[in-house]
Amino acid sequence: MSTIKVLFFSDSHLGFDFPVSGKSRKIRRGFDFFDNFYHILNQAREKKVDLVIHGGDLFFRSKVPPAIVNKTYDTLFALADDGIPLVIVPGNHDRSTLPVSLFLEHPNINIFREPGVFNFVFGGINFQIAGFPYVKKIGDEITTVLSRINDQVDVNGVSVLCMHQAFAGATVGPVDYTFRAGSDVLGPKDLYGPYCAYLSGHIHRHQILKISGNAGVETPFIYPGSIERTAFAERFEEKGFMYLHFDERGLHNFNFEKLPSRPMHIISIKEEPCSKDALIKEINGQAAAVKSRAAILIQSPTQTTSKWLTRKVLQQILPADAHVEVRHRWLVGPDHSNK
Repeated sequence: MSTIKVLFFSDSHLGFDFPVSGKSRKIRRGFDFFDNFYHILNQAREKKVDLVIHGGDLFFRSKVPPAIVNKTYDTLFALADDGIPLVIVPGNHDRSTLPVSLFLEHPNINIFREPGVFNFVFGGINFQIAGFPYVKKIGDEITTVLSRINDQVDVNGVSVLCMHQAFAGATVGPVDYTFRAGSDVLGPKDLYGPYCAYLSGHIHRHQILKISGNAGVETPFIYPGSIERTAFAERFEEKGFMYLHFDERGLHNFNFEKLPSRPMHIISIKEEPCSKDALIKEINGQAAAVKSRAAILIQSPTQTTSKWLTRKVLQQILPADAHVEVRHRWLVGPDHSNK
């Protein structure tokens, strides 16, 4: 029996904290995202997948420096030129589109600029990738969107629906905030059609939800998660990508592949230390568990504490390869999402 192997990843946020000028003295995290991006596409080649799907937020925002765009598109073009088709769902950070480039005109690069279906044939199986770019008020628009797509899908083939949306039941953050169906969030009753799986970006935590259908059949709603931690609220989350295996009956197997992620630590100074030496001692105590290459967030409670936290002081007490941020809580107020 013929099988189809798909690599599915999402939320690469390329360009995030990337030193475009090359003059920054600070340890930047932008290379972490590109390193994992390159690793994923190299795995697509090594594992000889039939198709790669990106679930959205290719870039970290809609307008990115040309150097980042070219660096990204050159890599995608090379994959497509190696004979591996690529399907991309523009996300909210992409403003539901992507920067224009001749690189994207490669016949193996397919982008959902509007709701539609891309058709492939692998091993004699008609494989249909339906999808649409990010829609802000998706709960209000989903019926219209699906009406444009479902009529294009051949019920005799194998089909999946791709998107970049929040879905009811998805959880995020250290306190497991759970999404509920509404104008910005899809619910189980919103989705219908001949799909064996729903594939989505947008939620950075890898998770698989289930949608109950007729005769007790459950259809998986799959989030691969982001390829690297984008915020300290994600510090406990594993990052990675998915392999999806299909045959003529539909999705029959899938697995999550972990990616290397920079460790994250929060050093919280609860109240102003009595002296600069006392501050250094407290940071040293909390930094004992910090791993190599860590991203460190120091929460400063007062203006005086912030003045003591100079680059020179931090370089003396923290690992040289650490990415360090200082959050001035006295200035911006507490960020409860990072507790």
